[in-house]
Amino acid sequence: MKRFTLFTFLYLALGVCLTAIALEYPNLSSGIQTSLFINAGVSYFICFLSIFPFWREMTIRTYRRRNSAVILPWLVIGVNIVVTIWEVQSQNWTMEVISRSFSRLIVVLVFAELIVITWRVNSEH
Repeated sequence: MKRFTLFTFLYLALGVCLTAIALEYPNLSSGIQTSLFINAGVSYFICFLSIFPFWREMTIRTYRRRNSAVILPWLVIGVNIVVTIWEVQSQNWTMEVISRSFSRLIVVLVFAELIVITWRVNSEH
């Protein structure tokens, strides 16, 4: 059974936005366009994976096996946000830094989904 969640639509929306940015601005360097297309592809791939039940089951199994890993998603999200803000501010909002921050956004979304899944597991017990 396929399950569509809020995160499925967030991954899809991110992929569509990145593809639109890459196609809308033809004057971007080829490296930046390639980076945007790769990030969009990764976002589409994670969107595809997240509709299947094994995605949630794998997260639940990992959570139950390693209870000490509860803090890890929060740590990853916090570090990614701080590093992204620091890089963007220190390099004056250049397009290269902004395109790199999209890959960090995908990581933040994946770990936010892990947090939501573990919250649901905890609320069920």
